[in-house]
Amino acid sequence: MKRKVLCIALALLMCMMVTMPTFADGSAETPPERAFIAATFGLTHVSGSMYRMWAKIGNPTGVSVSATLTLYNVSYTQIASVSTTSTNTTINLSHNVTLSSGTYHLILTYTADGVTYSAEKTYTI
Repeated sequence: MKRKVLCIALALLMCMMVTMPTFADGSAETPPERAFIAATFGLTHVSGSMYRMWAKIGNPTGVSVSATLTLYNVSYTQIASVSTTSTNTTINLSHNVTLSSGTYHLILTYTADGVTYSAEKTYTI
């Protein structure tokens, strides 16, 4: 019984000796803080045949964000586009467009911390 307890204690001591220098050193790299980006976007009717394409991006960590909001017709021919790069905590994009009846694709693409995100919404007018 004493031998078993001694072996377990020795194993625990060896584990602590292997891991403790890492904790005590303080030089271990900490991963960079990742950006938590939240985005909403849409196409809103203004009046008549005028519509506003818009996006709002929340950037609480203040990292550099590059964003592009693009409107395409049903065959993905570009109709309008607006883009910006900012470190603001709230990033707004908007652009007014004149549209006739049909189907449109609105795509928001943004890059933060080297990662690119993209989302698409389809509208029928």
